[in-house]
Amino acid sequence: MSQQIKKPGKYALYLYDFTNKLIAGSVSREEVIEAHKKLAGSKPKDFISAVDLLVQKRPVTVEMKKGINKMLNVFYTHLNELPQPVLKDDSFLRILVRDNKEIIAHANQLKPFIKELQRPDTPSPQLLEKLQKYFNELSKVEQHYQVMENILFPFLEKQWPDHRCFQVLWSVHDDVREELRELQKLAVSGNWDLKRFNRLTGDLFFNLKTVIFREEKILIPAIVAAGFDKALDDFQAEAAEIGWSFVESPVLKAAESPTRNTAGKFGNNIKFLTGSLSPGQIELIFNHLPVDITFVDEEDTVRYFSTPKKRTFTRTNAVIGRTVQNCHPPESVWMVEEILAAFRKGEQDDASFWIQFKNQFVYIQYFAMRDGDGNYRGTIEVTQDVKEIRNLEGERRLLNWEKK
Repeated sequence: MSQQIKKPGKYALYLYDFTNKLIAGSVSREEVIEAHKKLAGSKPKDFISAVDLLVQKRPVTVEMKKGINKMLNVFYTHLNELPQPVLKDDSFLRILVRDNKEIIAHANQLKPFIKELQRPDTPSPQLLEKLQKYFNELSKVEQHYQVMENILFPFLEKQWPDHRCFQVLWSVHDDVREELRELQKLAVSGNWDLKRFNRLTGDLFFNLKTVIFREEKILIPAIVAAGFDKALDDFQAEAAEIGWSFVESPVLKAAESPTRNTAGKFGNNIKFLTGSLSPGQIELIFNHLPVDITFVDEEDTVRYFSTPKKRTFTRTNAVIGRTVQNCHPPESVWMVEEILAAFRKGEQDDASFWIQFKNQFVYIQYFAMRDGDGNYRGTIEVTQDVKEIRNLEGERRLLNWEKK
């Protein structure tokens, strides 16, 4: 199944050169006409390969994204008119398309607000409150993006050598996230700025539609053409666990669970210097700690993550075997690279960050893991919500169980 898209073909190479010219601002009207003629036989996978080549040569930047947008605008009609695959009802890809339809429907609910707000005076508190509720609801698009980033992208990275195009799509996801955050702030700031509101809503509509166009006109046709669509249905349960933005996941038939070999899981203890534990006990310990733990080996590959009752960041089994660099958005991957390089060289042993996230105060720590000889063996990421810990005062010396 894997490696079906190999060396970029003539169409991809031409698209790559053409997009570089667009980024440089050196494309004439005659060259656009010529490009249409030369790329009349191109397929969605050619556009994937072309963007992959771009990302191989340069970091994902605003200029690159603008150049890709221009390129896709030039070939919008061509891509839009290509035959669309027929998707089975309740398949992974069909649900993705249905969710897109609802995302646009919810986005269009902003249009009456935009019209009503085109006045010089400050909007009424009632209107601003409605605006806040609207943006809170539209922020559910985050779940769609989580499914893409934690299920679809990891799966396809293992199938396609030219998977780097997903870094660009992830970056557009982050643009939507940032625009929604800024619009939410604007609605509650008490300092209304109509010009900023119009600019942000314009960018929001553009980027929402950009993501959907690329998913439906490029990504999905290429997935179906490569024969990966049926394999994606195996990830329905994980997608349901994350949840789509505005549509329900299909009711899955309960799979027959094989009989557990409890002797193997809770017997055959592994001996440590300070005791011994069975694999089952080790798993229970990790999953009952009030922290998220992720282990990345010395080759920068994700090998394990714990599953506590309350996770801070989404993790799915699809990330196992994925490089840690591909688990982060392109704008922040440089920081991951810097941490791992310092750990590998022995220059640093830990790194810490803390952020506000979904009403949590999240403390993120990275620890270099070394063997007895000091050799680097990987990195452990530990994440926890420390909001309640930060609020502790005084002392508690007596047992005091609060009713749940």
